[in-house]
Amino acid sequence: MTKNAFELETPRLLLREFTEDDAEALFRLNSDPNVMRYTGDSPFSGTAAARDFIRAYDHYERHGFGRWAVTLKADGSFMGFCGLRMHPELGEVDLAYRIARRYWDSGYATEAARGALNAGFERFGLDTITGWAMRENLPSITVLQKLGMQFREMTEENGEFWLVYAVGRERYRAANR
Repeated sequence: MTKNAFELETPRLLLREFTEDDAEALFRLNSDPNVMRYTGDSPFSGTAAARDFIRAYDHYERHGFGRWAVTLKADGSFMGFCGLRMHPELGEVDLAYRIARRYWDSGYATEAARGALNAGFERFGLDTITGWAMRENLPSITVLQKLGMQFREMTEENGEFWLVYAVGRERYRAANR
């Protein structure tokens, strides 16, 4: 982690910058076909590829934020990731989360995403944050709606249809008082 590395605590979770020690767990996360089903991403070829990804990940340095490792505060277990990504070509920042299957249906994705949105609006001064979900991914769509995000549009990318949700800072604050 960098000298002034980002960390964010929620009631049950710690969100922090990735470290090389996360490579094996990140590889396992991305090897689960159920986790990857609605991501549009390919799994890593091995732990070394996950480690290379972490080493090359420069979003923190370029933008101050990025995708963060999500760990369980109770025991430090790596659960997945959640965070923000700048898309300069779109002029937007999006929220994404990927949680290991054994932690599904426990509210962790919503808790981590709420923490990331709070950081985006309050710490990083963002005006609007989007969230993308494949139209078949009802659990993810539910999380975006719980966060106060509203449907903006449907778009197609690589033959997949994505629903794009968005929330502005003031609407988010009002919805999460």
